[in-house]
Amino acid sequence: MNRRGIIVAISLMILLVGWWGFQRWQMYSATVWKLLPENAFLVLQSQRLQDTTFKVQKGGIEMREVPLLNLAARQIDNFRLLSDDVTQAEKLLKGRRITYVLQKTSSDRFVYLVFLPLDVFQVYSWLEGPASSKVRVTSHKHNGYKIYDVSTPTSEPLFAYTIFNNFIVSCISGDVLEDWIRYASNPLRTTRPSRFESIRDDNSELSIFLNNDLLSEVLRKEAFTKSDAGLLYFFSFLPSTESLHLDLEFSSKNTTLTSKGKKIKAGGYVYALNNQRATPFKNTFFIPNNTAILYRLGFDDSPLFTRQLRSQLSSISSDSINLSRSNLQSSIGSNRIDSFYRFTNKELILCQLEPNNSLTKGQVLLQKVEPGVNFDAFFRRLAILFNKNKGLPIEPFQGGKVYCIDWYELPAVLFGGLFKGFPKCYVAFHKNFIVYANDSQVLKDYLIDLEYQRTWANSAVYNAFFDKTLKASNFTFVIHPRKSKEYMGSGFMNYLFKTLNYDITEKLPFDRLVFQSAYKEEKAYTSLTFGRLSKASSAKILNKVFLQQEFETPEAPSGGVFTVRNYPNGMEKVIIATASNELLNPFAEKKKRKITKLDAPIVSDIYSVDFLSIGRLQYIFATEKSLNVVDEDDQQRYMTIPPIRLPQGRKIRSLQQLESGIEGSFRFLVIDTNGFLYLWNSPTQALVLLNASRPFTDLLLPIHEVEYQGKRHFLFTQSPGQIGLINEAGVIPEPYKVDLKTNFSGPFFGVFSPGSNLTQLIGVSKYGEFIKASLGGKVFDRRQLFRSDPTSFFRAKAAPNNRDWLLFRESKTQFAVLDKEGHELFSAKGLVESRNQVQYYYLSSEVKFLSVKSGNYTTLYDLKGYQIGDKPFPSEFPVRINLIEGYNKLLIYGYANKKIQIWSLKLR
Repeated sequence: MNRRGIIVAISLMILLVGWWGFQRWQMYSATVWKLLPENAFLVLQSQRLQDTTFKVQKGGIEMREVPLLNLAARQIDNFRLLSDDVTQAEKLLKGRRITYVLQKTSSDRFVYLVFLPLDVFQVYSWLEGPASSKVRVTSHKHNGYKIYDVSTPTSEPLFAYTIFNNFIVSCISGDVLEDWIRYASNPLRTTRPSRFESIRDDNSELSIFLNNDLLSEVLRKEAFTKSDAGLLYFFSFLPSTESLHLDLEFSSKNTTLTSKGKKIKAGGYVYALNNQRATPFKNTFFIPNNTAILYRLGFDDSPLFTRQLRSQLSSISSDSINLSRSNLQSSIGSNRIDSFYRFTNKELILCQLEPNNSLTKGQVLLQKVEPGVNFDAFFRRLAILFNKNKGLPIEPFQGGKVYCIDWYELPAVLFGGLFKGFPKCYVAFHKNFIVYANDSQVLKDYLIDLEYQRTWANSAVYNAFFDKTLKASNFTFVIHPRKSKEYMGSGFMNYLFKTLNYDITEKLPFDRLVFQSAYKEEKAYTSLTFGRLSKASSAKILNKVFLQQEFETPEAPSGGVFTVRNYPNGMEKVIIATASNELLNPFAEKKKRKITKLDAPIVSDIYSVDFLSIGRLQYIFATEKSLNVVDEDDQQRYMTIPPIRLPQGRKIRSLQQLESGIEGSFRFLVIDTNGFLYLWNSPTQALVLLNASRPFTDLLLPIHEVEYQGKRHFLFTQSPGQIGLINEAGVIPEPYKVDLKTNFSGPFFGVFSPGSNLTQLIGVSKYGEFIKASLGGKVFDRRQLFRSDPTSFFRAKAAPNNRDWLLFRESKTQFAVLDKEGHELFSAKGLVESRNQVQYYYLSSEVKFLSVKSGNYTTLYDLKGYQIGDKPFPSEFPVRINLIEGYNKLLIYGYANKKIQIWSLKLR
């Protein structure tokens, strides 16, 4: 070889060795950002999460209990098992900025890959041979690296770790760790840029990094076909990669993480909101307390927003919705569509409501419009043009009208796929808002909530929290985790948390999760707030029963203790009826104690509603002989309206409140002892007899309301085996009544699913035959449930407020609670024979439980069979229970030892 060739060869060798050495040096000196795997979609970084009590402020949220953070905290806690010397393990963890990367295992589990930085040139020989009485440590080689496998003394695997350059890398899955070592050992890996490094904040005590492209792609595959698309579209409001950092200034009020502004693709909703002046969310008066999830779009230049939104509608909607939009425009003309959009003003708000017994997923969309603009003609035209039912699709309610528009996904057609979930639409107007709902009863209930101020702005607890938390934004997302279970029931979020093996909605250290974002010059400025509406309960009061108040009354109240609600502060008041038929307020001054004289014992409950429409609540109740209205003014003066009586010879069996009035908010259904039904629409109107031709004998109560053929119907059940529908005009539609030829102990109920736009009738026969029927009268599910013994019987039982129901299997000394599909939740035995009573309470989707009265004591249980409260409540009558909303406190009213007693119980 000539001299030139030798020089070239030597030069090439030097270059190769230099390149190899540079790569090795780069690998050793690489920051954690160069070590992150390519499929990292969630990264946590914190120098505080390893602290066993990580709170942002005094009395604040335990950050280690936040979902996903708690999983990371549990994994880093494993290092404390490696040494019996506590100080040695703490020295390893204290003050280090640890990085956690969420990974998916081959068995579809999600685990964290943990990167614990080490001091350079420091010796950690104890990690290569840890001595601990708590664990066993073995090792094996993989790809040139030594992996330490940690297991319990009984050889159950805990986690594995390796020392890679200046990091300890660990994972509870050895397979994930080995996969990462193969990836990290590739020298070419260090040339790839990090996605998250440019948006890091090394001064933050906690940072969360998201790869939203990966997250949304998984969610799209899992949930695109579902009716509620909110969680799918949520990621479109985020940049492709996002970082949120603990903001100590904002966190002085509620724990808040903020971003510093990240470039975002200006498409879809973001395109319409970009450079719109962020506006404060001031309309919490219109948000009902039963909202589980809220989406709000806020904008300042309404014409520009609607123009830009309309240009993006096809890209943010499915093919079926785009087709529906095209057909709508063809049907009513583009000029009417243009005119409709012209008056949109400042806000679009979607409220997804907590489920109840008759509806799985209720939704309300609020479209703010210019003051004084009348849309009656527009929606009247839509209602009549697209009417597919018999009769006029316009119903009077509260002095206004409810329009039924039978057009597929009308809100999504008008405003894009975020507002999906309205197979049929019901529309009304309230002040400067057009109100859309996916069920007529949802719409009516919403309007009633506004009338009676059951909204965020009128709740002291809600209002204080949102006043501190809500700021000027273009997009607001608020979620109440416990009320939103139905919306987490499908798609990626459900898949993720089921795989993590814990329930996202249980034992959370926060009540609300609030995401807010503003968009300026194609940058997103976001914040995430973990909020708790009330202070965390101390161990001294949590789940403890306390006696709050008692009043001695030697004469036992007739029918037990009643509670009525004051207006508008929402507090409860005790009322009793004496054996001498006097209605009393026992806690009032003696001269103000007597309310009225009764003509007979009270049947059913006492209801508090503004039946007179005068701005305060009256007490509505029935005795065996009459229907009564008592009005109480601010000075505790009582006025009794002349009672209404049934036809001669008939006695009242039950009075049932209906929230579906025509002109006013409330009306009542009266059932007499012969089986006749009456509508009581107003205290100034006579009763309307429904089944005038013949009585419905052996009725099982309560009677449920369902919509059939575009009209409200009453679903009644007769114990010999008949179920039927009757409408407000007294007409029984075909094919009802249906004879199921079996005996019943409890009524049937209807459950409406907006996704399928169908209502199912569900019930169980006395001897355990579970039955599902359609509104067309067709039975499509009929099966036998398990009977524990020959004396047991079954029935469906409603909560006292008739907002939900469950199935029960009962006998003299035991009972079992079943869900709506007939599956057993839990059972109890050993009750006092013939002296027990079980009642189901549904106070909200997150507060539902049973009261079991055995003898003269009542015990509360959750639906898993665990006792609520540290002791039972003494009471000779069934107790009354009320929830103080926002404070998670129950008030229990009973009568024992010749005293009316009020007990309290803090739930969490």
